[in-house]
This record gives sequence, C-alpha cells and structure tokens, in this order.
Amino acid sequence: MDNNKIVCKVKNCEYHTSGDLCTASQIEVGGGTKCCSSCDTECITFKPCE
Repeated sequence: MDNNKIVCKVKNCEYHTSGDLCTASQIEVGGGTKCCSSCDTECITFKPCE
C-alpha cells in the first residue's frame, strides 16, 4: 500500500505533511462496532505535534 496517497487534513498531527498527506508507515482507524458514518470513526494513529 502506498501511504503517500492517504489524505489527512489534521494539521496538528505529527504525521501530517504538505499537500494534506499522511506520512505514517501504517494507520489504524477505530470507533467501535456501530459506526454509521465517518463522524463515528477516529484515527488511532494520531499523534499530536510536539
């Protein structure tokens, strides 16, 4: 999988780079078993910028 094509608009994440792309080597998305929309999910890989 080419992670250079994962769009991320969370600018305060350590993995965010110009062009709104994610630079994490892998991502994990969670939110439980009863998600009905993207609003119900979360990026578990998120790491705040220091």
